Amino acid sequence: MKIQHKSRNIEVSDTMKEYIEKKLAKLNRIVKDDNSEVEVRLAKAHERYTVEITLKMRSIIVRAEETTNDFYASVDNAVGNLERRLKRYKDRFRTLKRERAGNFQSQEAEEKNRDKVVKIKKFELRPMSLDEALIRIDMLDHEFFVFRNIDGDQINVLYKRKDGNYGLIVPS
Repeated sequence: MKIQHKSRNIEVSDTMKEYIEKKLAKLNRIVKDDNSEVEVRLAKAHERYTVEITLKMRSIIVRAEETTNDFYASVDNAVGNLERRLKRYKDRFRTLKRERAGNFQSQEAEEKNRDKVVKIKKFELRPMSLDEALIRIDMLDHEFFVFRNIDGDQINVLYKRKDGNYGLIVPS
């Protein structure tokens, strides 16, 4: 894992770098990809430390950001969030693989997807399934995600709603 440090309004000491690298070493048991890259952005504003960690591996990008009054707490929380997202991604990816291999989807998984996608809009206008898009939007921690849906070969927009569920915009 290659780690790149960037900072704004803060001088990053060797001790800070060692601490970050020590915490990121925990991810090696989850991320088995030696070619993965980690970008750590550190910023300080008004006595608050912001740590943003972006992990790039193969075609996956996972991001976590944390802001607190303590540098070490920000690092701990950001790495913890990143670790949770990676574990969730691996679990979902395994489930998707099993479903594709058997070419079926369990009733529980269908109900779970129906619970997350609560609104579909029609809209004029990277091939992947909706399940993969849900994984990506969680991993990137973005408000929306644009993707080409395999099922209809159309461009779709998946977005987070204020109530914590998801919406899907589909072209008509």
